[in-house]
Amino acid sequence: GIPLASVLILLAFVINAAVPPLHAWLSDSYPEATVTGAVFLTAFTTKSAIYVLIRGFPGAEILVWSGAIMAVYGVVFAVLENDIRRLLAYHIISQVGYMVAGVGMGVMGTAAGEMAINGAIAHAFCHILYKALLFMGAGAVLEVTGRSKLTELGGLYRYMPITFHLYMVGAYSISGFPLFNGFVSKTMVVQASAMSHL
Repeated sequence: GIPLASVLILLAFVINAAVPPLHAWLSDSYPEATVTGAVFLTAFTTKSAIYVLIRGFPGAEILVWSGAIMAVYGVVFAVLENDIRRLLAYHIISQVGYMVAGVGMGVMGTAAGEMAINGAIAHAFCHILYKALLFMGAGAVLEVTGRSKLTELGGLYRYMPITFHLYMVGAYSISGFPLFNGFVSKTMVVQASAMSHL
């Protein structure tokens, strides 16, 4: 069997990665942080988990399924959310799911494994950039309006056009729109799954 120490270390890493059902710390902390604090959280917390998963558990099959569940779970709860920062927090869970699945497919010595690890690393880097941009845009909206409920924020693009256009760069990136950074990194993970026949 697997040594208990390895199981406990993996458990610590998946808590840091916010794998459901161990994700509540993320969806509760990001909306309550200051705007600047949320930007720093998005850059360091879950991405450090991806790094240590790559170093310690590449190719662990449980991570493939955990990542796939995360990707769907996070986006479902993001769609249901009305608070802009809580929506972005749930979307982090979804995006980190791509990375976790990539680590799980990362069987070393295979072309698919190398593509998966490279995709997870690339997506972690891209995620830092576009999610920081999205949280800064949400912070600008919060600063100007004092509101964070999406149902109270219609028509802001007329009053904040620069924020709107910059926010859309982040939105296109997180959506994997062609020619934006999320497209490249997500495609690497999806290609690795195709190469692995998953």
